[in-house]
This record gives sequence, structure tokens and C-alpha cells, in this order.
Amino acid sequence: MQTVDQAFPDNSIPKPRRKLGCAFILLPLSAIILLGVSIWYAYTSYVFYSSGIEVQGTVVRLESSTSDGSTTYSPVFSYTFEGQQYEYESVNSSNPPANEVGDVETLLVNPNNPGKARQNSFWELWLLPVILCPISFFMIILSIGIPILVRRM
Repeated sequence: MQTVDQAFPDNSIPKPRRKLGCAFILLPLSAIILLGVSIWYAYTSYVFYSSGIEVQGTVVRLESSTSDGSTTYSPVFSYTFEGQQYEYESVNSSNPPANEVGDVETLLVNPNNPGKARQNSFWELWLLPVILCPISFFMIILSIGIPILVRRM
């Protein structure tokens, strides 16, 4: 009769497989999507910054938006480009409002499509890529590191 040690030598005992479920797929996939969005937004900001024409925009009103019971305000700018009047609503909103009606700010206008503009500020041009890029790189490192750690265990 064999003992337990003889029937199952240490090297032949199967290790239980660790299951991480969707982490192997969802984490790298979401990291790649975030990185793509970050690169795309950084590229469009670079295009605006390098080829945009500076114009002065005046805040004509504050648009309010309510989410989860809190209200934020985004400035709506009126600007003139080549004799035509345009309006641009900032993508940034805050409470309290960052601008007041009558404030004058520098806008960057796309010369090929003057209806498209952005506020010439760090917050409007670069904040999203500065936040998303490091997060996506961290997620990519986790996507590589987690399977390596799981295999070693």
C-alpha cells in the first residue's frame, strides 16, 4: 500500500489555478482605450495650439448644468472672426463660475472651421491628457504585472 507521499510526490500535485476573470481582458482593453482618448485629445489640443488663431472672446452668458443635485456653470463666449460673429461654450464648468458675464478671454479659433474654438488655457487644452495619460500607463503596467504575479504564485 502506498502512502500519501508516495502517491503524490511534491512536484506532481497540481496547483489550483487562480482565476482573475475578466481582469485579463478588461483592464488592458480599458487602458488602451484611455490611452487612445488621451493621445487623440492631446493631438487635437496641439493642433489648436499650433495652428489656431488667437481672438478675444467675451463671456455673454453662463450656461448651467445640474448633475447629482449640484449645479455648475460654463461660460459662453462670443467672438468675431473675419467679420462673422460666433459663440463658443467652454467644455469646463465650475461652481462657483470661473468667469463672469463681460469677462474677456483669449480663444484659439480653427482658421479652417471658425465655428470651432477653444479657450487658450491649460485647463481647456491639456488637463484631460495630463490626467488620462498617467492613469492609462499605470493600468498598462498593472495589465502586465498582474499576470506575471499570478503565474509566480
